[in-house]
Amino acid sequence: MGIFVMVFFTKKEVNSSNEIHGAGLKHWFYQKLSALAMLPLTLWFVVNLPFFISLNFVSKLNWLTKFPNFILLVLFFVVASFHMKLGLTVVIEDYIHNRRIKRILLTLVTIFSLVLPVKIVVLFLLLRGQI
Repeated sequence: MGIFVMVFFTKKEVNSSNEIHGAGLKHWFYQKLSALAMLPLTLWFVVNLPFFISLNFVSKLNWLTKFPNFILLVLFFVVASFHMKLGLTVVIEDYIHNRRIKRILLTLVTIFSLVLPVKIVVLFLLLRGQI
């Protein structure tokens, strides 16, 4: 309810090029949404981690390639990467004042947050033998 009230009463300003300035609210909303998605995924990950560590190598590969574990791990890493990008973007925008360094860091964070989940998904697909 609070999110909808905030969205409804947020004033969107239009600048000279007719662009709507609501990016801060959208960023905030995506950060809260990704944090909400991370709660059950992190709980599942923490509960299964001790069991996973106790397995031998072949059993770990079998555990990783089973359907629910595969999907949940992929979701965990994709959502965590997106949430990380949102959080680091805010930190960089708030605390780095040099425009050039800020732009470079934001570009690096964006590239890293896109490459990391792609590599993880490809790795898991290779483990499943689907690539």
